[in-house]
Amino acid sequence: MNKPEILRAVAGERRNLIALLRTLDAEQWEIEVLPGWRPREVAAHVIRLDITSLTGSLLPIAFRNNMARLERWNDDQVPKWANRPTADLLTGLDRWGRRFLRLARTVPAPAYRLRVPTLWGKAPAGLLIWSRAFDEWVHRHDIRRALGMPDEEVDVAPAAEFVLTAAISETVAKMAGQRGRVAISLEGVRLPEWEFDIEAGRGGPVGSLDGEATPHDEPDARLTLPAHSFVIAATGRDSFEDLRSDGTLKVEGDEALAESFLSKLRIV
Repeated sequence: MNKPEILRAVAGERRNLIALLRTLDAEQWEIEVLPGWRPREVAAHVIRLDITSLTGSLLPIAFRNNMARLERWNDDQVPKWANRPTADLLTGLDRWGRRFLRLARTVPAPAYRLRVPTLWGKAPAGLLIWSRAFDEWVHRHDIRRALGMPDEEVDVAPAAEFVLTAAISETVAKMAGQRGRVAISLEGVRLPEWEFDIEAGRGGPVGSLDGEATPHDEPDARLTLPAHSFVIAATGRDSFEDLRSDGTLKVEGDEALAESFLSKLRIV
C-alpha cells in the first residue's frame, strides 16, 4: 500500500478519462458501452463515487463484501447525473475528482495498510482508494471498445497491480482447501512476477513470501500474458479461456491449479 503511488494512479486515471471524454461528439456520448450505460452513465457513476465518498454515504457499501448491493446502489446513483449536459459532466469529473483526491491525501499512510472489510474481502483499506484508478481504467476501455478503438497497453501497471493485490483477499480465499503456488508474469509493464501461495492464503511479488535470502522453488503453475489482457479478463469482459485458445495466455505446470485459479479470478 504505497500511498504516493496510489494517489498518482488515481489522479492519472481521472486525467485520462476526462481526456477521452473530451474527444467524444454528441452522438458518441449516446452510444451504449455497457448494458444500459452510455459514456454519460460512466461519467455519472464516477462523479457519484466522488461525491458519496466525500459525504460518507458510500462507506456502508464500501466496507462490505457485497457486489450485488453495490450494483443496486449504482443503479440508484447514476441517474442523478447521467442526463446533465456533457459540459457539466466534464466539469463535475474534474471538480469532484480534485476534491476526492484532497480527501485521499488526508488519510494517513498507516491507515492505507489497515485491514478492513472491503468489496474484495478483508484487505488493506488503501485498496478502496486504489480501486478508483482501476475502475476508471476499465471504464475508459469500455468506452474505447464501444467506439472501435484499440485497447491501450500503456499506463496499465497500477490497474494490473490492483488486480493482483485484490486477488490475495478475493480469489485465493475462494480456493480454501487447495494447495500449490501460482505465479503470474505480466508482459508490457515494469512489474515483478507475482506469486500466490494458495494454502497459506498469501500473495505478493516473488521473494516477498519467503524472504529474499530463502532459496525460491519454482511455482506449481505459471501464467504469462500481457498486462492489459489480464486486467480486462479479470473483470469478465474477456475470457481467460479465449486468451489461452488464441495464444495470448500461456500456462506452464499444473494446468488444473491454473484453471482453478483463473475460474475464481473476478475483480470488479
